Amino acid sequence: LKHRVPVNIQDTPVSSLSPIRIVLLGCGGAGKSAAGNTILGQKEFRSEISVTAVTRECSAAHTTVSGRSVTVVDTPEFTSINTEQSMTEKRRSVYLSSPGPHAFLIVFPLNKRFTEHEQQIMQQIEMMFGQEALKSSIILFTYGDQLKGEPIEELIEKNYVVKRAVQQCGGRFHVFNNRDQSNREQVNDLLQKIDTMIEQNGGGHYSNQML
Repeated sequence: LKHRVPVNIQDTPVSSLSPIRIVLLGCGGAGKSAAGNTILGQKEFRSEISVTAVTRECSAAHTTVSGRSVTVVDTPEFTSINTEQSMTEKRRSVYLSSPGPHAFLIVFPLNKRFTEHEQQIMQQIEMMFGQEALKSSIILFTYGDQLKGEPIEELIEKNYVVKRAVQQCGGRFHVFNNRDQSNREQVNDLLQKIDTMIEQNGGGHYSNQML
């Protein structure tokens, strides 16, 4: 509990052209930074194929996507050992997306087997940001080309860890093919899902209770 950030969902009107603020969360090698670049339609975050941490500190990038302002905050990767310093840095993402993110995208890669590590990531997110954060979260599956025609719903149903994570996020998920950054339809579909989630949250965003 000591790591929990006091939060509330701030009520604000939602519009299809209103700004969207996104925080990316995930482990090393998940394609998290590449997903951020895909959303932005340009290379803003360092991205490379690696199982070790590439992102050491939070960074934010802004652009216009389909006529609306989009802010994406990349965060340090989750590892098997998360230090107080790395957890503090992840929490800083809320301030970089001030007044608060509309969506946490929890990145799960489809190019490797899902294990209890993904379950631990969900627990760490809840510990750092509180349960309210999951109301503003979507599971983002990367390396969508690895599905090879298999419906993502079947994969979710077959794997308890993944199914549980999706359930914790209110059944919300999306699939990205990071190799096809020119495919803007996958980005627009994601933004529509975020809009729907914002409406379900009463038109609000996640926020620290600033003291």
